[in-house]
Amino acid sequence: MSTPIVRWSLLLKSTRSAGIVPRSSHNIAVSKNGLLAIYGGELKPRTPVDSAVSSSDAAEGAQTARGSIHVYELTCSIASSETGSSSVLKSLKPVLKGSGTSFDDPEPRVGATLVPDSNSDCFYLWGGRGGVDMAPLDPTQAGIWRATISGDKSVGLCWDRIPSVNEQDAPEPRSYHASVLHEGKVYIHAGCPASGRLTTMHSFDLTTGTWRALTSAPEPGRGGTVLAVSIFKGKDVILRFGGFAGYELPTSDNMGVVDIYSIHNDKWTTERAEADPEYGFPGSRSVHGFVGLPRTRENGNAIAVLYHGERDASSLGHAGAGVFWDDVWVLYDENEGLQWRKAIVEGDERPEARGWFPSAVWNSQPGKSKVVMHGGLVSSNARMDDLWVMDLKLGNH
Repeated sequence: MSTPIVRWSLLLKSTRSAGIVPRSSHNIAVSKNGLLAIYGGELKPRTPVDSAVSSSDAAEGAQTARGSIHVYELTCSIASSETGSSSVLKSLKPVLKGSGTSFDDPEPRVGATLVPDSNSDCFYLWGGRGGVDMAPLDPTQAGIWRATISGDKSVGLCWDRIPSVNEQDAPEPRSYHASVLHEGKVYIHAGCPASGRLTTMHSFDLTTGTWRALTSAPEPGRGGTVLAVSIFKGKDVILRFGGFAGYELPTSDNMGVVDIYSIHNDKWTTERAEADPEYGFPGSRSVHGFVGLPRTRENGNAIAVLYHGERDASSLGHAGAGVFWDDVWVLYDENEGLQWRKAIVEGDERPEARGWFPSAVWNSQPGKSKVVMHGGLVSSNARMDDLWVMDLKLGNH
């Protein structure tokens, strides 16, 4: 049985030169064309980066206009590494439409989710919260927003709130939930409403504008969990691992478990994957990275990659930083069931242990997947603004 090998490469040591502040609890997503989008988050606890910032931050070029998205062309960056040139990180301000009302672009927020369209340079945003009281946004602001990036990436972007035909069935506003997009539907799961934590699952059909309540996931309710779309036993599934329920998940008596949602059957099951023969199971964690992988010759029967995340929560809650992982694990679909394998991280370059960053996968070419990481929170309670890409050598099991 071969051991998965990964290698991190630092694409950008800092994004401040482009006026983009370090951040956590933000969003990133990568389009089919390799366009990385960065949106929202916080530099100071409970203060969205695209709202007012302090004069000292502004003096350093940290002001971010409301509704801005920062984009970076990953394809150009990788190709230009051979020539010594570099891709440019751009800050795109929204082009307001109509009367210029407050609903022409989303209000500043943290703890939202952003998912990429499968066929274009569009991204879909849902949920989040902002302000000192960290209250979830109202239903109109929390609804599905579409960000359309201009063709030449230089004019800007347009925001549209996508209307629903059954708004009364929309999921309860929340933050620190998880979202994925699969075959034209956005799936929204778990998270933190005004109080408590949720287990619910909803889908939004982008073609018909219809919300649908789906089967809730196994307890407990949680925030800071992550979903990953993949194929398991020949079926399209959504995988879930970890999260925070007042304590890091999974618990000690459930190590290695993965919750699996069957898209076709609208049904959840729970499987305990086999441990790595040498390293055992990945540790409990939340606000971590977890991405699904397509079934290709290069990926073999690897179906997901798990990385970094919060190991122990801070005693200061959202105002502090806990202890974080810096490991990478690969989940395989074996004949007898799921199998965890801890990856060997090669090379001297690697990101500092961290959490509170968004997951992102980039299918850089047919059959080839890369993991992208930007920002996040480290144990010194500093927020990061570095940009990394992880290459995968997963092997066939």
